[in-house]
Amino acid sequence: MASSENGKNRDMLILSELMSDWQELGSDTAFARFLSNIHPHKSVEGWRWQVRNFRRDFPEETPTAFYKKTGAYEDYIPSTWEGTGNSLARKLNADYPQISQRGWEARISRAKIAGAITIRESNEFTTTHFQSEGDTMEDLWSSVELLSSKSISNMESARWAEVSFNTKGYVGIALASDQHIGNKYTDHARMREDADMVKTTDNCYVIHAGDFIDNFVIDKAKPSMKQRIPPSVQWKLCDHYLDMFDNKIIAVVAGNHDLWTSALTDYDPLAKKVGDMNVMYHPHELNIRLLVNNIPYNFSIRHKRRGNSQIHPSRVVKKMWEDGECDFDIGVVGHHHTPVIEPFTKHGLERWAIRPGSYKLIDSFAEMIGFQKERATCPLVILSPNRRDIQVFSDLRDGIKTLKTLNGDNS
Repeated sequence: MASSENGKNRDMLILSELMSDWQELGSDTAFARFLSNIHPHKSVEGWRWQVRNFRRDFPEETPTAFYKKTGAYEDYIPSTWEGTGNSLARKLNADYPQISQRGWEARISRAKIAGAITIRESNEFTTTHFQSEGDTMEDLWSSVELLSSKSISNMESARWAEVSFNTKGYVGIALASDQHIGNKYTDHARMREDADMVKTTDNCYVIHAGDFIDNFVIDKAKPSMKQRIPPSVQWKLCDHYLDMFDNKIIAVVAGNHDLWTSALTDYDPLAKKVGDMNVMYHPHELNIRLLVNNIPYNFSIRHKRRGNSQIHPSRVVKKMWEDGECDFDIGVVGHHHTPVIEPFTKHGLERWAIRPGSYKLIDSFAEMIGFQKERATCPLVILSPNRRDIQVFSDLRDGIKTLKTLNGDNS
């Protein structure tokens, strides 16, 4: 204990004897480094601790701390400097090494903020950058505002259309969906037969509701590897399938399987094909007024929509009407492969909720989770030219027989 006390007294004596050096060095840290060099029995941190204790116990004998003397930056930092802030920090560090270059950089930065120094950076060379003057923020905002206004307008208007038939007879509209071309469980033969029936029947047309191909290319690695027909070939088969209808396609809405390609590549093969055919297209929804001898029939077609119910599959279509998106007479939602046709009444008028079904009968995933095998279906809606009258058939063949009879075709 006595030895420790003696050591402490000896250190205090050293500090007292070197007071002039402390004053000259100007900072506690610099003095601690100096002490550690000439009295290495303590580290720099040990001497710094001793210096703090001395300052606390003998404040009257302690030199004025450098950081107190330099509280006013203008005493050591010039009011102007021709050069960079770093070059000034290097000079001040050379003149006053008690503070590191980084410490001077911090002090110079604070001086600039306080307005105590103006630094004029100088270059020894001139650069000419051949770049046109950029837009102001107001120019950019105006451009974005115009773009968004057009996009909002286009998004809304692109979903609406009107089709007028040049006939006095009954018109049949086939509603085809979820073909899943390329899947080994898809009834491709039935698809060809149905397309040929639409093509060769007078006053018979088709609206497609999406998922033309299986197209497992996104987040579906295992199904993709098991595809016998790759998506690139599926798209070619889809083109051929659409050509089977000749000029009988009224409109096309894409399905989620179709849109996986554009999600990955920013290219929509279905939009390109349908555009080349001069057929109406939308990736999500179309609301179409069909005029049959000037009698309006409103259709709303989506591939997929929120609010689906496995217990009441038609509910999603009715909910679409209730949400006020379109005052439709015939609402169509694809995606789920169980066919449903159900009438419902709104505002005193009979309307129809239609889930077209699919040409894909089953697949390994559906079988695994308990879905039952379905039948290939393509409903047909018959529209009267005489008064608002709608007939709906779950099977295209039955519907076409009735359509021909109504139009006096006994073939």
